[in-house]
Amino acid sequence: MLENYQYQDSNNHPSFRDLQSELFPQRRRKIMVIDDDQDFRLSVCELLVDEGFSVTTAKDGETGLNSLIHQPDLPDLILVDLMMPVKSGLEFRREQLQLDEISNIPVMFMTGHGYVDGERCLLKPFDEREFIAEIKKSII
Repeated sequence: MLENYQYQDSNNHPSFRDLQSELFPQRRRKIMVIDDDQDFRLSVCELLVDEGFSVTTAKDGETGLNSLIHQPDLPDLILVDLMMPVKSGLEFRREQLQLDEISNIPVMFMTGHGYVDGERCLLKPFDEREFIAEIKKSII
């Protein structure tokens, strides 16, 4: 690809950004969705995939943590339900913050049961456009 560029004068030099975007296409942003409601989890995934995101899922906080620990390509954002069996969203978040390799991944709670102090929350049910706007604002 670099052979196509001729460096004859300063006005024709491609910028580094042009070369970089051509040589290394932008990586799709990855989001993990953790929710025990399979139908809700799948509908959220469909929305995110339609917007061009790469999505992984987990059915509860325990499965989500295990997946994150063993995943080489970590997500840019984690969406987690607050109330789940096995390990709740709060328990997931507490443990996530204690693990250095995943503690810096931002988390947004999805809940129908109010808000969590100091955390970003989306109240269920939410408008699809507002949901996507919040996601994009969080990771772009």
